[in-house]
Amino acid sequence: MSWKKLRSLHMPYEKQVLIRATCLLYHEQPKNVRAKIDRLCREIGGAHEKALRECMLTQKSIVKISMEHYIDESVIYELRKKFYESW
Repeated sequence: MSWKKLRSLHMPYEKQVLIRATCLLYHEQPKNVRAKIDRLCREIGGAHEKALRECMLTQKSIVKISMEHYIDESVIYELRKKFYESW
């Protein structure tokens, strides 16, 4: 699978892929990595924790997540950006 580089992030493509793959393989990660992902989703997502979690741990589209959680797509994009930057 190939991923597009997220242009809004000021980090190398390889690091973006590493973070994304780590999140997608959440259930295979050691306990401390899962705890880090959980903490970032909770702290960054706040009231939108579940939407951010779906964004990072699944391959659902931002459009679908925003419709399911009744929040604007731009909010999810911003939360996702903060997640990557906080990693």
